[in-house]
Formats: sequence, C-alpha cells, structure tokens
Amino acid sequence: MGRLEEFFSRRKKFDPEGHVVSGRVAEFRLLKLTRAVGKDALILEGVRIPDPDEGGRREIDMVIATKNEIIFVEQKHWSGSFTIREDGRFYQLRKNGGTLLHKDIIAWTARKGDILCDVHRERTGLDAPPGKVVLVFSNKNLEWDPLPDGAGAEAYDEMGFVNMVDRMEKGEPSPELKETLLGFGTWDTVHLNGGKTVHGDIIRYPFEKRDCTVENSGLLGLLTGPKSTLSTGEVVKDQSGPFISVVGEEGARVIPFAHISRIEFSNPRKSWG
Repeated sequence: MGRLEEFFSRRKKFDPEGHVVSGRVAEFRLLKLTRAVGKDALILEGVRIPDPDEGGRREIDMVIATKNEIIFVEQKHWSGSFTIREDGRFYQLRKNGGTLLHKDIIAWTARKGDILCDVHRERTGLDAPPGKVVLVFSNKNLEWDPLPDGAGAEAYDEMGFVNMVDRMEKGEPSPELKETLLGFGTWDTVHLNGGKTVHGDIIRYPFEKRDCTVENSGLLGLLTGPKSTLSTGEVVKDQSGPFISVVGEEGARVIPFAHISRIEFSNPRKSWG
C-alpha cells in the first residue's frame, strides 16, 4: 500500500460516526461561547467525580461556579423531537424514524451535582452555593417543548443558554470551592488537523505530559514521510502518537502526531477527585 492509500485508510478507520463528531463539535463550541461571556466565573468541562455508591466516575458536561451559585450543565445534541414520560425518562424520536429511551437526565445530573457538593462539604466543612441543573439542547434540528413546571431544571437552546450566562452575576467563586473543583479530573483533549476535537484518557504518551502544539509536514509528508515538531521540543518522524481511550469509543487507539494540532492534558487529580 502506498503512502496516499495508507493515509486515507487510516482516516477511514479512525473517523468516528458523524453524530458523535457533531456532538463533540457542539460541546467545544458551547464551551468557547460560554467562556467568552463567563467573566470571573469558573467554567470547567468534563468534570469527572467519583461515585461513592456505584463506583467508577461520573461526568458532568460543564460546571459553572460563581460566588453565589453553581450550575450543573447537561448538553444534548439530539435531533428529531422528544417527550418526557411520567417516570422522568426522555423518549426521543430521531430524524431517521428510530426511537431512543433515555434515562431521567434531570435527576441523573442533579445526583452528580449532589455528589460534587458532598465532596466539597467533606473536604472543607463548607457548603457550596445553591446549585441548579441546566439542560442545553444544542441541535437546531431538535423540536422540543418547554420543560413542565416542577421539572427541577431549566432548559435552553445554545444561544438561549449563552444569553442566560451573560445575564448572570459572575463573581469569582470562593478559593475553597475553586480548589475543590480544580481537584477533580477532566478529560485529556486532542485537537486534530482540520478542527475536530477528541476527549479521553491518554493512557500512554512517549514524552513528559505537557500541553503542546504540533507543527506537521502536511501534504509533503505523504511523499517524504511524516515529521511532527512539538512545541515542547520533540520531533517525531513516524506514525507514533498518544495512546488514548476516546470518549464514546470502545477500547483505545493511537492517534499519530501527524494528525494532531494541539494537545491539552487534564488537570492533575487531587485525593478527593
């Protein structure tokens, strides 16, 4: 197999399904828009907390912490439409005619928020500010009605959410709460050439784990062989790269440095995280 065939074969093998990619792009877009209006609020994505009852870790899509409140955000990039059943579960009718029955995402997100606040109280003896669950339905191709009264959450489309954050009082959270939140693990983030982003756990990395940008040889590398120069000083001339367990995919895989434009590592996890 020639270099061109090998290059496109790898791309075909590694490209995730379209709806997964669009969901990740939507998450990255929402984060950028939120941080643009966030001022002194602490805004974190992919906050991973230990689950004392069921084991493992649970992820909160986004946490917004201010002096006066803490918001737990669950983002869905669904298409089609949905209704909420009496048991709180979300019944989705997809554009392709398929159906999906989701869990009670309001109660599930509230539970994760309660766990986070319990960790903060146990660590500091202080209560977190009042919490709120917010759902964001970021796909314009989703038809949905306002949540019923007493649902226990607020819901917005993408720009409605950004406008809500813009109107908030965004005083800086207390040092104690900031320390608690920054002590939870987040995902490692790999930005690919062309603008796609993947999140996951980088299991093996050939160098010291430091955030970096990557300059690649581009199309010339298809003929002369790849060459990737990291801003941390290393030069890579093969198809090696971080071995990463990507969110939403089974197993783990290598993403060659030749496909990467930037790597951002997770915050180091503290003992409570």
